[in-house]
Order: sequence, then structure tokens, then C-alpha cells
Amino acid sequence: MNEANANRTVIDLGRSIAHACIRDRPDQELTFPFSLLTLENYSANRPTPRLTVRDQFKVVDLSQRESGYWYEMNSEEVVEAAEGVDALPEFQRAFGHAETVDLYPTRAWIGVHEAMFRDTEALTSFIATRLVPRLLTAENHALLNGPHGLLNMPSIANVERVSGDPGICALEACNTVEQQGATAGGMFLNPRDYRTMVQTSDAVRKLESSGVRITRTRLVPENQGIEGDFDLGTRLFDAGCSTVKIGEAGKATDGGRIYRLEASFKERLVVSLPIAVVKCEMSHTGTTEEHRNVFFYYGVLIALQDNALVLPRASICFGLAFYAVYGLIRASISKTATSENATTIFATANVFLGFGTTFGKSTGGYLQNSVGPFQAIYFAVASIAALAICIPPVLPAER
Repeated sequence: MNEANANRTVIDLGRSIAHACIRDRPDQELTFPFSLLTLENYSANRPTPRLTVRDQFKVVDLSQRESGYWYEMNSEEVVEAAEGVDALPEFQRAFGHAETVDLYPTRAWIGVHEAMFRDTEALTSFIATRLVPRLLTAENHALLNGPHGLLNMPSIANVERVSGDPGICALEACNTVEQQGATAGGMFLNPRDYRTMVQTSDAVRKLESSGVRITRTRLVPENQGIEGDFDLGTRLFDAGCSTVKIGEAGKATDGGRIYRLEASFKERLVVSLPIAVVKCEMSHTGTTEEHRNVFFYYGVLIALQDNALVLPRASICFGLAFYAVYGLIRASISKTATSENATTIFATANVFLGFGTTFGKSTGGYLQNSVGPFQAIYFAVASIAALAICIPPVLPAER
């Protein structure tokens, strides 16, 4: 379907329902068949277009063909599939066939005041901007978090967290998919994790430039992601028709009647190639956020142990420098600044700080501002921190 006509189709759907409601009076339950497939690109013309969950999958319209599909499963036998090639993951698979596909219902509804049934345009807009988005949200939940959603499918492997950096975890998930013989083509991320990756690394740019289509959705739990070759390894079976039912739901505060407008359809997501889809963990537990606090307070404690004023200053400088390396310097300047090497830099700095304290005490005195080598280090770190604070305001905003 042409994306330019996507929203027009939604409006037409709302208008046809509104006309039927007004014509037939909503005193009885009515059913309107329509195909959700015409709404596939519903979000394409929004001011800020974004991929829906459905957009990632290849949809099979069961109104146009019989159900049934082939799929792969684990096998203990290694298939001789390619001469001269050692046993690869895809060679350890067996094929199966499902004769039918059991579809599951997805529903959403809104309450409509009886006065709205006298205003065709208002009802049309209400259906297009309230009922349809709510129905798509219900679908997103069913496809990801529902009993038969991706996150609850036991056949999908889980990639353990390999780093405290979400970007590195996402790239590792892509690598896992491609090591299985598939192509990393799509990813589901929580918006918070997506923006963390944008702020702290250039992983999003690398993913998108390599052809990975990212869907941001709150229905993926934070610190988790789903990566896969969805075009190859999944199929979304759609019944090809949906219904909208109208029934009385109750009374409004002004005494008028409220009608329940419910939309429903049946579909089923299947993973026919399990090795093409993986779940990944991107937990921030025990990573830079905690290391930053540990190392910062470590430096403060050293500075408070009967040392000269230069040590508190040094501790503050090292703390600022760590913030600079990890967060204040934009990725466009510091391409290699990751949570791991930033933590290492600050840890090393505190080791030197502790060494300086021990050296000062072992000589029977305290470190003074006149100690040349250490003073030079402190001034250098302070300069880096000051530069990092001054540079960001004049940098162009990230896309």
C-alpha cells in the first residue's frame, strides 16, 4: 500500500463506521468487517514517523491463502548440507510442517458519548485517533509480551550481557544472529535504552547504517532487546478481517449514555526459524553508574586523610574528568569513550592519588602544592574537565 494513503485509509475506516452508526442507530450490536492490513503503515505520515511492531514482520493474509507453514527445529543429527564445510548451527536443524495456524484474538475499545453519534466528523476523528492507535497498542502487547509473544517464546535464545554499555550489547546481539547464518535486520528496544545508546555511543548510527531497522516501544522491558532476521525467521498470520462492535456501556456524568466501541481481530506470530531471532540483556547493574560513585568517593576519602589542600582539589578534578570522558564529551568528538575505558581511566587516576598520599606520608611529611609532578597531573586533569564543560554548549545538537 502506498504510504501516502495510509492515514487516508484510517480516516475512511472511521468515516464508514461513523456513517453506519448514525444510520442504524447504536441501540444494537453492529459488526463492521475490515482488514487491518490496510492500516499497516498507519504511523508513516505522523510528524515523527516510527516503525510499529507489525512493520517488522512479513504479514501473511489468510483470507488469500490456506494456513499452514514450514518451520525448523533442533535435531541431534548433523545434516550434510555443504561439502567441505564443518558442522554449522543451521546444519543441526530438522524441518517440520504445521497444517493449520491457531489464531488468537486481540481487542481494544473506547467509550463514546451518545452526542458524538450526531457528529460524523467528530466520530470519524475519534475512531481514527483513539480506537485505531489503541488497537495497535494492544497488538504490540500481544506480539511482544502476550502469552504467544516473542519475549515468551522458549525457542528464542537469550544473549547474556557482555558489557555494561547497551550499545555493545546490541551489537553483540547482531553478531549472534549473523553467526547463525541469518542477517541482523530488525531490533526492538525500549525508548529509554534507545536514547541511552544515542547519548553514550554511536551504536545507533552503526546499527542503522548497517541496515538494522529499530522499533522503539515501551512494551519491551527496559534493559532488554530483541534482535533478529524477522523477514526470514518469522511470519505474522492475519485473518484478513476484523470487527467493530457497538454496545451500551453505561451512563455519562451528564446523564447521557456511553457506548462501548470495540475493535477486534485475530492473528498469530510464529517463529519459523528460531536461530534467526535472539533476546539480549542490556542491564546497567554494576556498570559505570556504580563504578563512578565508588571511585569518586574513594578519591574523596583519600583526600580527607590529613592531606594538603591539593588532594581535595585533585579528587574533584578526577571526578569531573570522569564525567567528561563518560558523559560530557559528545560521541562526535570522543568516539572511543566508553563506560569501560572511562572507568579504567578514573580507577588509574585514583591509584596514582593513593600512591601520592602514601609517598607523602612515608617521607614524614604531607603533599604540598609545591610537589611538581603531581601538581602537573592535577592541573592537566582540571584542564580536561574544564574543556569538557565548555565545549558541549557550542556543539551542534545530536540528531
